[in-house]
Amino acid sequence: MSAYIFEGHAEDREYRRLRMIETANDPTTIAMLQRTGIQPGWTCLELGPGAGSTLQWLGARVGANGKVIGVDKKTTYLQGFSTPPYDIREGNFLDVPINDPLDLVHARYVLIHNHQDTDILDKIHRLSQPGSMAVFEEPDFTSATLLDNHRDEPHSRVNSAMCQMFVDLGLDPGYALRLPQKLQTCGFEILETRSTMHLCEGNSPIANVMAESALALRHRYCETGQCSDQDIHHYVHNAHTPGFWAIYHSTVSVIAKLPARGTADNFCQQPSQGGLLALIPSCTPFIQTGTA
Repeated sequence: MSAYIFEGHAEDREYRRLRMIETANDPTTIAMLQRTGIQPGWTCLELGPGAGSTLQWLGARVGANGKVIGVDKKTTYLQGFSTPPYDIREGNFLDVPINDPLDLVHARYVLIHNHQDTDILDKIHRLSQPGSMAVFEEPDFTSATLLDNHRDEPHSRVNSAMCQMFVDLGLDPGYALRLPQKLQTCGFEILETRSTMHLCEGNSPIANVMAESALALRHRYCETGQCSDQDIHHYVHNAHTPGFWAIYHSTVSVIAKLPARGTADNFCQQPSQGGLLALIPSCTPFIQTGTA
């Protein structure tokens, strides 16, 4: 798995940022997980649990007879999950041994950071039982825009720097746009997609997350040559100002299912030609209008 772009961020600030992400995104995440039909006794995998809110929710649903495996490169913030049904494992997911057949897998904002995303999906596929469920959520930062780009060029330059940072690292800032087809070509059956445009007011949860991330990654953004430190201060000010509206990014959430054995044996093949939306049984656009 690739080096995480937030490695080196001060632990207290990173914990704060992760909790802000939970505040901003957990309602959508939980709604998607509920639609999988999660039951007591299930074995679940939470890939990249961060500060642990989704991990906790899963544990409450599977109960004492279930199991929730949490795998993260850094488990500093997961010390409170040391007893069943939780099983916390630190390390590179591709190297961590997991022998439990999985009923449900969840990953939020994980694949976009990894060059080995196909290997990660292939391992998840191999660990999952026929009929098991998965929920994947990934961002599209290429959709970040202002309602009037000419009105605020510093903010627009930070949006460009954010995308360029991913490109310079060999990653895809618009990963979410390719997520459904990527899953399908890796052997998953797509049941539902939800596309959320984060059109939000300053000082809303999403805007605050993006401000904190910009501060954490300010040196990486400036290294792209697309923006200056002054631009970043301007962006953060906008993100904290009620009444300032912008599209900060979009999120694509996918509910997928592992078909019965024999129906999808060729994992992670090259995608077939054709329109992406034609491959998705249920595609629901959604605009999130965040307010302070």
